[in-house]
Amino acid sequence: MRFILVTQNEPFYLPAALDAICASRRDDIAALIVLPAFNEKLILTARRLFAFYGPVDFLRLSARYAWAKFAGFLNRVIPLTKPFSAADVARRHNIPVYPIANINAKDTVSFLAQTVRPELIVSIAASQIFRSAVLQIPAHGCINLHSAPLPRYQGMMPNFWAMVNGEKETAVTVHYMVEKIDAGDIIIQRSVPIHPTDSLHDLMVRSKQFGVQAVLDAISQIEQGTTKTIPLDTTQSTYFSFPTRVDAQRLRAQGHRLL
Repeated sequence: MRFILVTQNEPFYLPAALDAICASRRDDIAALIVLPAFNEKLILTARRLFAFYGPVDFLRLSARYAWAKFAGFLNRVIPLTKPFSAADVARRHNIPVYPIANINAKDTVSFLAQTVRPELIVSIAASQIFRSAVLQIPAHGCINLHSAPLPRYQGMMPNFWAMVNGEKETAVTVHYMVEKIDAGDIIIQRSVPIHPTDSLHDLMVRSKQFGVQAVLDAISQIEQGTTKTIPLDTTQSTYFSFPTRVDAQRLRAQGHRLL
């Protein structure tokens, strides 16, 4: 099955997930589409993250970001470290990569429909809502990975909200995409344990690992025509926005670290 991956620029959690998917289905991936992270300028993202992490963890995160950028520069010459960007993953697997500002722009829709021609679109943390023109391109639809037990924990940073709310486990969900965010029929949902000693970072890494296998299994089901979807029960929906520093302090008070 010819499909494309749509993701965003994020150096900490997504490259490993993308690398695993590309390693498993390299010959089927027609392109990797990279959207802007947060759909805002870097300085605004930095302010958002500073407000959430606080000065100490923000410095630690900045050091990791600096290393990721430096390693990414080195890896353009020869892959010396694990990949830290979607572009690096694409380069290693010889997959075309396209940075795109707006997935719903007319020229993007035309390019995807007439040039790339995917049979399926797979969203791994895509940072934009797909409108109908994009959703209608692939014959087998568009699917998305969400790190939560949908319909609960829709929205942003679901791993954080599951931890701060004292959940013993969370989940990963692969679902069909519709114009409303996190609202399409569920293809696969699998539990992800939350351990008492987990940091938010630990849980995010584990969720992506579980999510990769869920995505690969969902693609295989779609390919074989064996999907048994479950409609989303919207009466059980809960939605969360990006957490604040007060929310982060609540998590720390429970004995969990962010990083």
